[in-house]
Amino acid sequence: MKIDLLITELFTGGAERCCTELACFLKQNGHCVRVISIAPAPTTRVDSLLYEQLKALEIQTVFLNASKSYQLPWARSRLVQRIRSDPPDVVQSFLWHANLLGAWCYSKHQIPQVAGVRVVEPRRWRSRLAWFWRCYPKKVVCVSQQVAQWALQHEGFDPERLVVIPNGIELPSKPTNAIREKILLFVGRLEPQKGIDVLLEKTPAILQALPEHRLVVIGDGSWANAWSQWAKDSPLARRVERLGRRADVLDWMERSELLLLPTRYEGMPNVVLEAMSVGLPVATMRVEGIEDLLGDSLAEQSVPRDHWDAWENLLVGLVKNPAALERLGQFNRKRVEEDFQLKAQMRKYELLYSEILSKLSIGQGPVL
Repeated sequence: MKIDLLITELFTGGAERCCTELACFLKQNGHCVRVISIAPAPTTRVDSLLYEQLKALEIQTVFLNASKSYQLPWARSRLVQRIRSDPPDVVQSFLWHANLLGAWCYSKHQIPQVAGVRVVEPRRWRSRLAWFWRCYPKKVVCVSQQVAQWALQHEGFDPERLVVIPNGIELPSKPTNAIREKILLFVGRLEPQKGIDVLLEKTPAILQALPEHRLVVIGDGSWANAWSQWAKDSPLARRVERLGRRADVLDWMERSELLLLPTRYEGMPNVVLEAMSVGLPVATMRVEGIEDLLGDSLAEQSVPRDHWDAWENLLVGLVKNPAALERLGQFNRKRVEEDFQLKAQMRKYELLYSEILSKLSIGQGPVL
């Protein structure tokens, strides 16, 4: 198969990682793959990690160099040229802009599109715009059951078009033997979506309740300055380490006792999946994808959305119960081994494309 993977950008992130992993899997399985990014190429070392991974496998990567929404018509023109000169058999799009642009371009050339919905969209104007392109994709891959339900209710997708394919992760050959340090770890964008404002508010009480622990914050974003200002004023700042964006996140997860994620909304947070893969327990909110990930341990590692005091009590209680941390870490690792292996999830995409093309080739009409 000749497959285009269309994504908004190729900076380091959950959707971007999934796109890269899928491209590598398809290439290694003998398919012809072209990755197309609407945005320009990444420039920093951390942002370029996924792009370097694609280059290492000699996967063709195209950048349409549109960094603003108003540049989408220009990106459309460049994309149409690519489609005309080298049409694929099928296209997989990731994220809102790519779904929109993909429906705009590939449908005109009778190329089947598989869209990707990876997060609930709080901006209602985007949900309304989805009604204009929702009938074009043959299938819509949702990253969790909760995202599929949201797409059905708020974006009006035909339920027969919705398919759930969760995130996956490639496990190390053996569970980690690293010694856990007294570290509470946050990994993510320093934005309100991830609850970084709540973490900042709760940090003094958390550190006072856990006097032997320190907080490590990995990531960057609009709340970085607020954390810097807090560090100037708080006597607890010496117990908080802000590392910015890092390429060694899994190493920090292996060293830590607990992942903190007071997030407001998600699709299926990759950071939780990564933590689970190295046997790290989590304290998070019961947002989209969390139930799919945590399974039977949901009540032990999460609280209802926006219940901030309950979340603080949960994490403090977990840290004070080493036996629970050990048991939950083992549970998380085993759950990833059984249900979220990377190749198994990537294979689902490959089979989906084959099914779509097979039904089209035998003249059964549109795939619903």
